[in-house]
Amino acid sequence: MEKQMNRRGALRTLAFASVCGGACGAGPGRWFLSGVQAGETAVFRMRFDDFSQLKNSYGSLRLRVPGIPSSSSQIVVTRMPGNQFYAVSAKCTHKGVAVDPFKKGVGLRCSAHGSQFEAHGKKVKGPANSSLKAYKATYNGSDAVSVEFPNLGYSVATELVEAGADGRVKLEFETLSGMDYSVQVRSTVNGSDSSTARFSLTPDGSLNKTSAAGNGKTMSLYIAPTQDAGFVTIMRQ
Repeated sequence: MEKQMNRRGALRTLAFASVCGGACGAGPGRWFLSGVQAGETAVFRMRFDDFSQLKNSYGSLRLRVPGIPSSSSQIVVTRMPGNQFYAVSAKCTHKGVAVDPFKKGVGLRCSAHGSQFEAHGKKVKGPANSSLKAYKATYNGSDAVSVEFPNLGYSVATELVEAGADGRVKLEFETLSGMDYSVQVRSTVNGSDSSTARFSLTPDGSLNKTSAAGNGKTMSLYIAPTQDAGFVTIMRQ
């Protein structure tokens, strides 16, 4: 599911799953959760009113994008003549030091060891031995550019878990390091009545957690739905 955010926003990926009780045929006191497929791309929209450096050719800035894993959260966005926009990782491929914003005649330069790159990330001068990672940047023709971050989506596998007298649902999905995950429950998919669901990291543990940090591995959460019907939202931030 593609989400957009502005400078002050926080990137969150939402995964919706329908929940129902005995009416779904699972039997009284049991719950059913559909499988979920979340989107693959997150979009960071940069309005020129917020990022004035991009109003003119050769304008460039380095910034940290909220909601992107910390290992790659800094990017450099540059506007070149002809309304060409480029977005690249700020992480120098030599020692990982952040490169400076673009300067005409210099390019993107690492002040620590002198490596230089073109605006679109191609290596010009070492000691770096490879180019910077590039992201797709799309100009809307007037007042903003959008940067796309691929491979931030995830899928959620679900199954029913019997835990004592309470029927629990297991949510299992791949996580990213540096991201926090939580669960929201609402009565309608677009409703505003969402509430934070408490969960456990084990099938029969106490339902006392409201968030868990990703570590790049598979995470399993266990919830006990308290409504006859509704929607579960996996939130990542």
